[in-house]
Amino acid sequence: MLRFATSTLLLIGVIQGNAFPVLAQDVEQRATVLHLNQTAERSVTRDLLRVELRVDETGADPSTVQAAINRRMAAALDRAHQAQGIRVETGFYNVGQERPTAGSAPWHGSQSVILTGKDTDTLLKLAGTLQSDGLSISSLHYEVSPETRDAAQAELTAKALDALDRRAAAIAAHLHLAVLRYRDLRVGNAEAEGRPVPRLGTMAAAAPVAEPGEATVRVTVEAELLLAGSRP
Repeated sequence: MLRFATSTLLLIGVIQGNAFPVLAQDVEQRATVLHLNQTAERSVTRDLLRVELRVDETGADPSTVQAAINRRMAAALDRAHQAQGIRVETGFYNVGQERPTAGSAPWHGSQSVILTGKDTDTLLKLAGTLQSDGLSISSLHYEVSPETRDAAQAELTAKALDALDRRAAAIAAHLHLAVLRYRDLRVGNAEAEGRPVPRLGTMAAAAPVAEPGEATVRVTVEAELLLAGSRP
């Protein structure tokens, strides 16, 4: 009799043990699926200045034009590399024949140099010097540096997740349910918006003046949650 009772208890334990996963699976199948997205944002100062200047040359043949561009650009790069904390890179290089007016058509060519840095005083002074050397500014604008964007990303991600948690709990409570678990979560990267449109065209040969302004950095998170009865 004792042996039969022990076996019965073991059998009940096995049945109940197997029933727990089945019960949990059944609860999830009957759960309400909630889709949410939440955005956190804040304003930051644009702290990276980008200036693009170009060399323009016109001549009777392409060789003359290219030689003049190469000489002037080499001098510009040499001067630019003397400035501390400024990233220097060359941009487009183009040489082509213009439409004929009277007689043979002249050749025109240009090449750009791009200066980027956080030391705006040094950069603007350098840009003004290159303007005095005959280069023209084709664009000038501020951007949010990767370091500033990444620093804001961690803060905004936590802020968006906290807000999403609170919103999910409030919705569940309104429906007399409870948040069972997150089934899917997608976290976006920080994006900076409000970048100014670059100013194009030739500017006067004087040191340019620029103000950074602000940009909005935002992070968006998307989630899929399961809601069930408060006592499933």
